[in-house]
Amino acid sequence: MAAALRSLGIDAEVSPLSDDRTLSLAARFTSGEECLPQRVTLGNFLKIILRDDFEPSKNAFLLPTSSGPCRFGQYAPLLGKILRDLNYEEAMVFSPTSSDGYEGIASRVIRFKRTAWRAVVVSDILRKLLLMIRPYEKVAGKADRVHDESLEEVCDVLADGSLNSRVQLRRLVESLEGIRDRFLRVVMDEEMKSRPLVGIVGEIFLRLNSFSNQSIVRRIEALGGEVWMADIAEWVWYTNWEQERKLRETGKRASFSMVGAKLRRWIQGWDERALLAPFGKIFDGREEACVETLLAHSSPYLPAHMALGEMTLNTGKAVAFYRAGCDGVVDVSPFTCMNGIVTEVIYPKVSRDHDDIPIRIFYFDGVPFDLDDDLEIFMDQVKAYGKRKQEKSISSRR
Repeated sequence: MAAALRSLGIDAEVSPLSDDRTLSLAARFTSGEECLPQRVTLGNFLKIILRDDFEPSKNAFLLPTSSGPCRFGQYAPLLGKILRDLNYEEAMVFSPTSSDGYEGIASRVIRFKRTAWRAVVVSDILRKLLLMIRPYEKVAGKADRVHDESLEEVCDVLADGSLNSRVQLRRLVESLEGIRDRFLRVVMDEEMKSRPLVGIVGEIFLRLNSFSNQSIVRRIEALGGEVWMADIAEWVWYTNWEQERKLRETGKRASFSMVGAKLRRWIQGWDERALLAPFGKIFDGREEACVETLLAHSSPYLPAHMALGEMTLNTGKAVAFYRAGCDGVVDVSPFTCMNGIVTEVIYPKVSRDHDDIPIRIFYFDGVPFDLDDDLEIFMDQVKAYGKRKQEKSISSRR
């Protein structure tokens, strides 16, 4: 996303990495009732705000928001309040909302919106490649290095504002073809057997921020598992679906807004297919279910027209992971998160309805705890489920 903004000539950079100082700074401006992602994002921004050379008039913070009861809707207002309290009102807090599919991020700069979407898809692809290959690498750290180098390469393309949309897409596809080949050249441990596959769902920020989730992905890998993480693009597809639903419900089924929403969905689909094309064989069997499928999977438990957002997507994704052959599902959620609390009640029934696949929710509140013991128990269940599934498959073929 920072590279996409740089394509407009904006000096954009990623916020500092999360660490213990992140939470220490956030604690100076929060009450303790805020959820962990709010404290982490705030603390990282405070690292910038409290620099000696911070100039409010020359800085802006990109912090999207959403409607509904989730505390995510309070992140941007709190940041704005803190800036005012520190007499830094000149610093802008830019908060496009999911209510209109983030239309406000660049309503008149269509090229940037397309670049931003491509950035989301490409980052998902790189993460997926890394998680598929890293558990089997012979030389530790090789897949991580290839991923980081690949990320720099695609960011250079995304940040090049001189490229028109057609050329940019071609350059990205060419880069991805080379990246695919580099990942495939990572030497694999031939003696290593296929690992049990664990799908990860949960709150988007927390499942991606390794500091906040105590590096749960690497811990699962250390315990003999392979991870398939829900992608970021599914949230964008969901906000598109939700925008169209609201337009229909407000009598705007035949309107310019609906035409624009459907055109955007078509263009996003076109770009996504083009960027995924180099990975047809590699991702065979690992395709991401479309949002309509996820919502259909979730419907018996949390219907999308009644239960909104991540809780619906995570429930549907858990079912999708089961159908794709995963041996277990982990939900990574902030402590006291409404989405996590609701889905925790639902998951036992989801598990019973789907061959008792192990589903476990892990809550994080910024205080480290002994995650390994709980993960070891869960991974034992995952391995037992995989063995039972294999025996059942052999029996059915006899």
